[in-house]
Amino acid sequence: MKKRLHILAAILWMALIWILSSIPSDKLPSLKIISIDKLAHIGIYMAWGLIINMGLIKRKARSHEVMIIYCLMLLNAALDEYHQRYIPGRSVSVYDLIANALGISLAFGYYLIRKNHDRS
Repeated sequence: MKKRLHILAAILWMALIWILSSIPSDKLPSLKIISIDKLAHIGIYMAWGLIINMGLIKRKARSHEVMIIYCLMLLNAALDEYHQRYIPGRSVSVYDLIANALGISLAFGYYLIRKNHDRS
């Protein structure tokens, strides 16, 4: 049951990301500091990766499974960014995609550290 809870948490977080990125820009609060936006992208995607990590670590996923999952996460981040093209007032931003990928990469780095620590 707990393994399924990690999967459910990861799916719900992914859904939250898509819901938030579907909000038209005129409904979003204005941020004066541009870097706050990129930090939000990094944080949201890193949190999603850390949720994914809990499930991967619990089920002792093999290396190729982890790589597939992380590649799918990057694909999802790209698709999420692209779908904003169809949201009023939103646009596709390569810088947002880079921030998303950085968040996912930080979570992946944490996974590798944790995996190596658990081995020793």
